[in-house]
Formats: sequence, C-alpha cells, structure tokens
Amino acid sequence: MNISRVRSDTFGYLQRSFLGCVSDVDQQEAREVGERAVQMAMWNDVDGSMTIRRIGDYSVNFKLAAFEDIAAKTKYMADEFINERGNHVTDAFKFYVRPLLGSGLPQPSWVRAPIVEKILRK
Repeated sequence: MNISRVRSDTFGYLQRSFLGCVSDVDQQEAREVGERAVQMAMWNDVDGSMTIRRIGDYSVNFKLAAFEDIAAKTKYMADEFINERGNHVTDAFKFYVRPLLGSGLPQPSWVRAPIVEKILRK
C-alpha cells in the first residue's frame, strides 16, 4: 500500500468543531482576547498575538507576545500534569483544565443511558 498523504489535527482545534459544547468560561475568555487584540492593534499600532496566562482559579492575565515567540512553537504538557506511572493525569492538571470546561459541566455519574427492558426471542 502506498500512502502519499495523511491528515491529522492538533487537539487544540477539536473544541472549535463543537460550537454547542463551548464552555461559558472559554467563550468569555475568547471574546475578551479578541477585543484586546483589536484594541492593541488600533490604539497602540503594534503587531503580535494576544496570550492568556492563567493566574488563579478562573482568573487570567492577557499579554501581547511577539509573533516570533509563538509561531511554529509547540507547548508540551507539563510533567506535573502526568502521574508517576505515566498513565493518568494529576490533580494539578484537573485544576488547570477546570476553567476551560466551564461551570455547567455535568458529573459523569449523572450521564446514564435509560434502562431498556431485555427482549427474549422464543
């Protein structure tokens, strides 16, 4: 078999495919980072990319970064986010990702399929 092309997507793009599943926190931060980018471009006549740095529980700081500091760079998952066995995430990761999931995230125990009566054929 000769495969000449393969396509893959970065995990960071997946959430953009599900508009109905956007978290309220992520939506608010995305809107604000866009507004700040426009303000920087119009008021200060500067180029760059707005970044979001999480500084606390549901708090962020927005900062303008130079394109060369961001373009074509990969941010790897921090070692503190993976447990010692390397097979699960830590509480530090859960704390980091919680704001991205939003405030209305259902508990997994609440997501259950309805009980269906078993049908036996005779």
